[in-house]
Amino acid sequence: MTAPLGPRNAAVVALQAVVAGAYRWKSGPTRRLKLFADVPAAQRPAVFLHEGGDESYAWSSGAVPRRTIEVKIFVYIDARDPRMIGAAQLNDIMDALDAALAPSGADLALGRTTLAGTPYMARIAGRPVKVPGDLDGDGLLVVPVVIELP
Repeated sequence: MTAPLGPRNAAVVALQAVVAGAYRWKSGPTRRLKLFADVPAAQRPAVFLHEGGDESYAWSSGAVPRRTIEVKIFVYIDARDPRMIGAAQLNDIMDALDAALAPSGADLALGRTTLAGTPYMARIAGRPVKVPGDLDGDGLLVVPVVIELP
């Protein structure tokens, strides 16, 4: 029998499930980031969740802090086909992630995405990095996601 997941892992596993259904990935999502060289073009688009971002605590009142973790979604694409525009594929992926992380159902009334009730809120925050792969065929998208834990 495995131990129940703590709030951080439960939130990241829930985010992983949302990202899995957001797009037609050939590889991933996985919580282990790989180097570009370790992901063959045939396995792209590939998606990874990287948990090496910031974590913060905010104390407003009471004994329970508002904990915030940052997870970066890394996406690798193959943009070597001259008929394909890497930036267009990255835009489609970004649109899919926007839609997947938009509030829906019960979350719509709350005005936030709770990843099926796991965290208090999860949202894309900050500036995504887009490298369309025009020069070498290796496209990259890095999307920062902030998760506020209950």
